[in-house]
Amino acid sequence: MPSINLTQLLTNIQRSLADKVVQKNCFNNITKVAGVDVSFSIDNEAVAAAVVLETEGLDLLEKKTVDIELFFPYMSGFLGVREVDAVVSVVNSLEHDFDVLMVNGHGVMHPAGFGLASHVGVLMDVPTMGVAKRLTGGSYIMEATQKDHTPQEVQLLKQDNRVVGAFFRGIYVSVGHKMCLETVLDVALQTSIYKTPEPVRQAHMLATETFKNQLKKC
Repeated sequence: MPSINLTQLLTNIQRSLADKVVQKNCFNNITKVAGVDVSFSIDNEAVAAAVVLETEGLDLLEKKTVDIELFFPYMSGFLGVREVDAVVSVVNSLEHDFDVLMVNGHGVMHPAGFGLASHVGVLMDVPTMGVAKRLTGGSYIMEATQKDHTPQEVQLLKQDNRVVGAFFRGIYVSVGHKMCLETVLDVALQTSIYKTPEPVRQAHMLATETFKNQLKKC
């Protein structure tokens, strides 16, 4: 019986699920945006944090955290496999609804076209967008230069002659699910005060603060 290559098996699953991603807007208006991030406390113990902000004014409507154990080890390119359960758990705990979910991770700008933002979007059947500070892999890395670009200039990134995302204001953004890239860029701009859009920035700060407080109790 032939041995199974886990990396190849997971990649095949990701590519299969990538076919389910919808890259067009599946909503009318965006009045509330949620953000989600996962931070680690000890070993595989993690804190998933989610916030909901009003698009206009960026007022905080809700924040939630969930302590969760991650059972899949870290493997480059498979953040979605590792963190999707944590993200879904904390998002499901929110009492406010939202129009778009902003995920700290990639969407279709991923070697298999199926990063964490797409994984969450397809699994939950909600509009998602990916926001990340670094690239995971793929041929688009060769053209992902940060030189000779003004902070506000959008640099589109392509994989196999197909636009998969953009470098914008020092971050990488991409479609997760049920959104188009133009809207992703609009939402990123509308919700930004600093470099990172507020929904993801505030979720990250909440997750980080929570696990630091947990460490102090140990």
